[in-house]
Amino acid sequence: MQKLLNIVLWMGVLVVMTQCNQRNNDPQGTASADWQINPTDVTEATNATGEITNQNNGPLVKYQVASSLIYKGEGNLHIFKLRFTTQDSLTCYIEKKTQDFNYHSDAASDQNKLHMVVFNLDTLQLKPSAISIQPRQDENKFHTVSNIHSQAKGDFNGTVNGVPLIQ
Repeated sequence: MQKLLNIVLWMGVLVVMTQCNQRNNDPQGTASADWQINPTDVTEATNATGEITNQNNGPLVKYQVASSLIYKGEGNLHIFKLRFTTQDSLTCYIEKKTQDFNYHSDAASDQNKLHMVVFNLDTLQLKPSAISIQPRQDENKFHTVSNIHSQAKGDFNGTVNGVPLIQ
């Protein structure tokens, strides 16, 4: 039942993304070439696995991934979304400018950048942080590593595998 609920929620997200991004439609698929994998169906989001640990702000909490995906926003902006079995979420707003796999919060203007991270509804005030989004072409999915350090909510560190690109 929980998996079905997650699929329904992600389908709603996909409908909103499709409506918002129709002007960014890319019929030649050139945006996916930048990622080195092809876009897939939103239902693949529930196949992502991994754990993000929140520490250094009270007791250590381990969040198990229920679903995860990456989708295109405006221009070079992309959204990396993680939803956990606890119904908490972590959303990273990244700007892809190069073929590098790394995104830093303190990146130079010509580099990939981690712009903003939201935990549930709280925008985190970041200390220097980074995420890595590595394509696994044999799986047509991403392997991600998060090293997010915040001023007030602690650190969010971990790996997630099987993250699809949705467009």
